[in-house]
Amino acid sequence: MHRKTMRILDGMHRLKAAELRGDQSIEVVFFDGDEEDAFVAAVSSNARHGMPLSFDDRTAAATRILNSRPHWPDPTIAAVTGLDPRTVRALRGLLDVPDPQPTNLVPLQRPRPAAPPRYTGLPGKTPASRLSTPVHQVAQEFELEPRTVVDVLNRLRRGLREVPEVPYGTGPESPSVALPAPAAPAPRTPGDRPPLLGHTGLSDATEILLDRVCDELFATLTRRDQRLRARQYLRGLLGTPGRKSIRNIAASVDDPGIDQRLHHFISDSTWNWEPVRTALTRYVARTMEPEAWVIRPVLIPKAGQQAVAVSRRFCPTRGKAVNGQQAVGVLAASETASTPVSWRLQVPKDWVEDPHRRGRAGMPDDISAESLGECTAHALLHVLARTGGPDRPVVLDGRDMEHVQILRPLHAAEVPLLVRIPAAMPLQINDPALAGHRSHGPLTARRIVEVARFRRRPVDGPDPAVEKGHLITTVGVQWPAGSQHLHPGAEAPLRLIAVSPVGENVCEELWLTTLTTVPAATVLKLSRLVRRVDRDLDSVSQHVGIWDFSGRSFPGWHRHVTLASIANLVRLLARTDYRADLA
Repeated sequence: MHRKTMRILDGMHRLKAAELRGDQSIEVVFFDGDEEDAFVAAVSSNARHGMPLSFDDRTAAATRILNSRPHWPDPTIAAVTGLDPRTVRALRGLLDVPDPQPTNLVPLQRPRPAAPPRYTGLPGKTPASRLSTPVHQVAQEFELEPRTVVDVLNRLRRGLREVPEVPYGTGPESPSVALPAPAAPAPRTPGDRPPLLGHTGLSDATEILLDRVCDELFATLTRRDQRLRARQYLRGLLGTPGRKSIRNIAASVDDPGIDQRLHHFISDSTWNWEPVRTALTRYVARTMEPEAWVIRPVLIPKAGQQAVAVSRRFCPTRGKAVNGQQAVGVLAASETASTPVSWRLQVPKDWVEDPHRRGRAGMPDDISAESLGECTAHALLHVLARTGGPDRPVVLDGRDMEHVQILRPLHAAEVPLLVRIPAAMPLQINDPALAGHRSHGPLTARRIVEVARFRRRPVDGPDPAVEKGHLITTVGVQWPAGSQHLHPGAEAPLRLIAVSPVGENVCEELWLTTLTTVPAATVLKLSRLVRRVDRDLDSVSQHVGIWDFSGRSFPGWHRHVTLASIANLVRLLARTDYRADLA
């Protein structure tokens, strides 16, 4: 309690508990000082207990302290407010608060000459051993300004010429001309600051975003050490070069024994990744405003058989069977960017039926063998449950999936769906212009497009240049009447869309959609989000190492890909030019 104002600085909950117990008095610790000192004490206390201040509260506190105590170093303000020193440094630049001046330097009282003397003896004659000599000794010996010595020594260390092209004077004939005054540095904003020094070298903008994202997404982690480990892991994913293994991430954190603590945090800890994914999904939907959810199956090659859920699978890109994991990701996508929000690991049947493997991997009891279609549907339904319903269309490539198994639960959830289908998929024509073909029974998608080839039209939309050089064929269809595994949405009208290059009688892509009232050009624009996702997944793998987890732990795999997805979001939002990145 502040003695002068009798204002409570910390302990409001303890005071309330004493009142509820009916206590008449409570012991307090008095604080003596002015109001600004009391404010610093209150912030320092509330930034460290079990319910710390929010990021906005800590930022506001740091802003007030910077204004009242601009001479305090950034690490001191960071220690008081619970922020990162780099965040405080960025706030200092935004507020245009001058840097604190060091107090341990004694200014030279020696009179300064009108113009520094020319390099007489120092350039070209300084032995290598003199590079480690104190600056003031070299300056005294050669009767030079200390800043002149520093300039020469720095050039020597960088392997440059000792004497610059233009010396500090105007030449040997005009030694009395004064040096030009150095230009004042232009004000900088966090976006154009150079990367900060350190193990990870994250920019100021990334540090500020990292603080904000961690504060919101890790609010469900009740233990402070877990929130700290999550932040350390994210920093490692963002700043560690090369492979993002736990050992390499730990090497970037200056903390003895951190490798064991990070390994426990990922593989053996008790924190649940589902609430974190829920917060991530809602945060992405609010901040990025994606156009659609894109579901993407991903085959992750692995070197051996020990990683969780590894089995022998066929890899289309390599054209052969490889050891790998099959995962399904749900990504929030727009025309300019995409980022993953959820993942589901398809566990093979031999893993599910092996008690030894299940126990070693720490699989939950409710994990069962799933087909790729079932895994895809469940991955999306989890995202829909987090967002409260089908607020955006769903785009996926279903050519390698069992169409009945995937479309049945999606129809039950009434999701606006756009799915790429194989050419041999059977469908029933339900189009008035093709009424004569209804009696033929189910036809393959390719055959239906051939029948309706007279309906090819150029792309017609608000921006035809987006898909210039393609023709679109649309046909009303529905599921065959005699199909097995009928679901409540089996009678709903569908639309088959075929994409063909201009001048070629070849069907390039076949899409099936429930968006029957949306213009065909808009549907085609949504279909191109799959290409955006494929490019971005390669970038996610390269920059934040989302596939670099090689442990045997099933929870560890999910925690790693969840944190890697958050790291990719931070990296994406920190890029000021990502909205213009259409490559």
